[in-house]
Amino acid sequence: MVITSRKLQDKLGINAAIADYFANERAIPQDNLFWRNKRVYISGGFGFLTIPLVYDLLYKLGISEDVLLQDDHVTMMEKGFDRFMRYEHNEYSFEVFLQEMQTLLNGKVKQQKLADDLFALLKGGKATHFKFETTHKALARSDSFLFTILDLPITDSWVEHFLPYWYAVARPILLLDDFKDLEEDRVKNEENTIIELGNNSKAIEAAYEMGLADISIIETINPLLAKFMQTMLKESLLYDHIQKELNETH
Repeated sequence: MVITSRKLQDKLGINAAIADYFANERAIPQDNLFWRNKRVYISGGFGFLTIPLVYDLLYKLGISEDVLLQDDHVTMMEKGFDRFMRYEHNEYSFEVFLQEMQTLLNGKVKQQKLADDLFALLKGGKATHFKFETTHKALARSDSFLFTILDLPITDSWVEHFLPYWYAVARPILLLDDFKDLEEDRVKNEENTIIELGNNSKAIEAAYEMGLADISIIETINPLLAKFMQTMLKESLLYDHIQKELNETH
């Protein structure tokens, strides 16, 4: 699916400059596993759409376009995505991944407390400065993106304000995958919020309500995105395997 800057603006409520930058201006990074075999920078699917979505969220919460779209910052984000993907594909061991991330961020971190918390969580420890998603492990999968904002000039109070909005955007995206991949995740014993919540029809309903609660937060800052995600969430209930389980208990 072709993602144009106009679609990003009209469907997802993304700032025009950010939409144009990622849909039209930014070149595909070379030798980057995340973009391997891709012909355009932003394609369909939330894996790629998350980039302009989060950049737009950062913008709406007060970080200027000039700061967000600096080449050095975007390049670091891209390199971070490459390293995440190599770890997920088992090209990197955990130790190598950790070393690669530390090397990537060396001398660039402007929000040290957030960096300390993220590395602590990555190593299986606890955060000491900020509040993260820890209740549902499957919904914490997106926190790796937060490493890519450590070079931004953000204060402690800004991070505290940002995190609830971050999760309001990130969690529904993860939930959409959890609905779609439920059967496969059961077989492969993969992380899935529905499985965490009880792995039954009530868990499906609870996950759906969680998504709606987050979307109500999104609506306060980006009504177009909230409408789009609400439609996607409702459609996720129509998957055959989801309908089957819901109908068996009603």
